[in-house]
Amino acid sequence: MALVNCYATVNDVAAELGISDVDDDARIERSIITASRQIDSECGRRFWADTVVVERNYWATSRVSLEVDDISTLTGLIVKLDTDDTGTYETTLTINTDFIVAPLNAADDYPVRPHTEILMLDTYTFPIHQRRPGVSVTAKFGWAAVPTDVNQACLIQAKGIYKSTSGTFSGFQLAADAGIVMRTPSLDPVARGLLEPFRKDWIG
Repeated sequence: MALVNCYATVNDVAAELGISDVDDDARIERSIITASRQIDSECGRRFWADTVVVERNYWATSRVSLEVDDISTLTGLIVKLDTDDTGTYETTLTINTDFIVAPLNAADDYPVRPHTEILMLDTYTFPIHQRRPGVSVTAKFGWAAVPTDVNQACLIQAKGIYKSTSGTFSGFQLAADAGIVMRTPSLDPVARGLLEPFRKDWIG
């Protein structure tokens, strides 16, 4: 099983667990995958970037600003408008002429943050009160790099999930031998604290 779009490696989690062989690699991988997707759900976003541009459509509620899903890079960014509610995005905007993205200095932050808002300049406004979504954004969505705190949260959570299948999690003894069914553990409190600055509501 290959790790795809995950926030920790098998070697790192094995080191946290004090495991030096490869016998449990498959179980560690499953723990990492589960932990990574729990983090996505907890934060309302994901910390890996698309490898190719993807089109997403939005309804604007303001004529001058639009919150969008995380945009990892400005390379390949295309913004189009459907100004007559026909379902065809006939107007293509030019960055730094028709619109800018915010935060302005996201690429200089630590960790490097994505762009999450499009702001209109002088020429155009976003169409609002339409039946169809009036804005098309084509971009590589996600985060350019996994933040250190997200990596650490994944290590903590994956370690806990691994332990939950072998006997303990957060100090509680599993009771499989007694016929009690245990669900996947909820997010570790330390992991949740590390993820607090990265939570975001889903964009519609």
